[in-house]
Amino acid sequence: MTRKPRHHGRLPEAVIALAIDAARAGSIDQMSIRDVSRRLGVSPAAVYRHFPDREAILRAVAQAGFNLLADQFETALPYGSTAPDAAAALERYQALAQAYVSFARDHYGLWRLMFGPYGRDPQAPKLARPSTYDWLGKALGELKAFGVIGSATAEDQYFVWTAVHGFSDLQTSPAATQSANDAYIRRHAIMILRALG
Repeated sequence: MTRKPRHHGRLPEAVIALAIDAARAGSIDQMSIRDVSRRLGVSPAAVYRHFPDREAILRAVAQAGFNLLADQFETALPYGSTAPDAAAALERYQALAQAYVSFARDHYGLWRLMFGPYGRDPQAPKLARPSTYDWLGKALGELKAFGVIGSATAEDQYFVWTAVHGFSDLQTSPAATQSANDAYIRRHAIMILRALG
């Protein structure tokens, strides 16, 4: 009995969805085009028509991961909105940090792929929406506008991102001293602002 393909005519999307699942499960390193085609019930040639090699799949998965992260950021801090006061700006910044750390914790394999060599695809089309990095710049700009922080330069933005990113990565380490619950993430985000000055 022949297995019915799962993609129903949408093979690229099915390939990316399968690879995202593999990244989340931490098994994407073992994934091959032959394995993908077998799981989807199509020939390897069908997959090659859309993805010339395994690296093309990994780049597409990383891009899909950034889109998923942007969706979470949009929930935490709608990009088209503006904080009405300092308290709201601080809350939005903390919600953004919480969304980032939670995404890294819940989708660690995918998150690592996104920030690996496949995460910056020069061939990828420019997204219509802001980049995930732009969200941080927006949050810091609001904090500066209300006098919560003294500056929000590109260097400041990079400092805050590296601190939140490093904190996210350490959550999977056996050396982590505390799990990243929401209150802990928010306190850590405030500590980063204090270090920023």
